[in-house]
Amino acid sequence: MGIIMNLLVTLDSNYVHQLLVMLKSISHSNPCEKLTVYIIHTRLTEFDLALIKSSFPKYSFISIVPDDEIFDGAHFTKRITKETYYRLLLCEYLPSDVDRILYLDPDTIVLKSLKPLYNHDFGDRCFVGAGHTGSIVEWFNKKRLNMNDNSTYINAGVLMINVKNFRKIFNKSDIKALIDKKGKLLFQADQDIINSLYHKYTDYVHAIQYNLDEHTYQKYKINDRYIKENTVIIHFDGKNKPWKDSYTGSMREYYDYCEKLLNNNEEKIQFPIAN
Repeated sequence: MGIIMNLLVTLDSNYVHQLLVMLKSISHSNPCEKLTVYIIHTRLTEFDLALIKSSFPKYSFISIVPDDEIFDGAHFTKRITKETYYRLLLCEYLPSDVDRILYLDPDTIVLKSLKPLYNHDFGDRCFVGAGHTGSIVEWFNKKRLNMNDNSTYINAGVLMINVKNFRKIFNKSDIKALIDKKGKLLFQADQDIINSLYHKYTDYVHAIQYNLDEHTYQKYKINDRYIKENTVIIHFDGKNKPWKDSYTGSMREYYDYCEKLLNNNEEKIQFPIAN
């Protein structure tokens, strides 16, 4: 029997197609689950929103346009835009009856059931995430963000959030104060803020299973059979994107597989053959 899941995404018009591919991967791998998708944005067009909604008529979509003045002093690049910060204010924009929600970057794909992650037992914690960084980068991130030694710097592109618990500790002024203090030293935008302010309220899962990126793929020498049997979420983070001709990674076939599902009859599309 399916459950109703809440999904949070933030994007601009440049990532609409990738969002559609990601949503198709969810509908294919989690066919019995009902999804309410909260889209936080300021620059999507009416056409963008209509395309998203018409592509998945069984899902519910709620458009949220935030007030972003709090991020005026934040660090932006071509890859890090204001949209990347919006989820920090989710407590202000989500309905009061939303008690948990899964945040996914649009450059992710879902290969298996999301139920175990979605039903995580939080206790008094607020977040569940996975780390990607190696020992030196991990040490550096902890030092610059004043994190505890026993914490893990997580990649926030896949983030399970207990909204009920987060509302108890959320304070917009804490976020504003950190942006004012650190400014451009917040190299990874809202990801740095989440790790700095909320590492004490975070549980951890392994990136191999729930946030498999290219670095993790190479580090653990993953093969296709392992992915087919174990990996729930693949994340194409960084600049190396499988929809670009310049892609040099090892997992393009999984993105291509989900893109074909979006464009074709699902019965004719074969999952990438395991080694």
